[in-house]
Amino acid sequence: MEALHADEEFVAEARWFDGSILIEAGAQRLWLKVYRGRVIEVFDFIPVFGYTFKLSGSPEAWTMLGTGERTFTDLVSAGSRYLDTVEEIEAAGGGYRPPEIAIEGNGIEAGRMHIASMRLAGCLARTAVGAEAIA
Repeated sequence: MEALHADEEFVAEARWFDGSILIEAGAQRLWLKVYRGRVIEVFDFIPVFGYTFKLSGSPEAWTMLGTGERTFTDLVSAGSRYLDTVEEIEAAGGGYRPPEIAIEGNGIEAGRMHIASMRLAGCLARTAVGAEAIA
C-alpha cells in the first residue's frame, strides 16, 4: 500500500471517499477499506458489511493492465477496439463486447472514483504482475 499512498493522484481523488472496494482477479479477492485517500484496512475476503463497489476480471485482464498491454479505461469499457475491417467487427460480436474488467455495486461512487480506481487498479496490477501473484 506504500506505492498507492505515494500516488498523489489517488490520494487527491479519493480524499472524500469513505467506502470499500473489492478487487477480484478470477477467484482471488482483495477487499480494501478506503477512507479520505488512504487504504486503512485490507482483507482477502468480503466482510459481512460488503463493499461499496467492485472491480472484477480474469487474471488475464489484470495481467494486461499490469504489463501495460491495455489501459484501465479500455478494459472497463464495453465495445470493440483495434478492429481494422467490418469482418473483424462482425466476428467480435457486431462491435460489442463486454468489459474485461467489470465495475459493479454503487455506480455513483464508482463513477465519482473513476480516476482513483484507475490509479488503484494500475498500482495493484503492476504489483501483482511484478510479484507473479496473479493466477
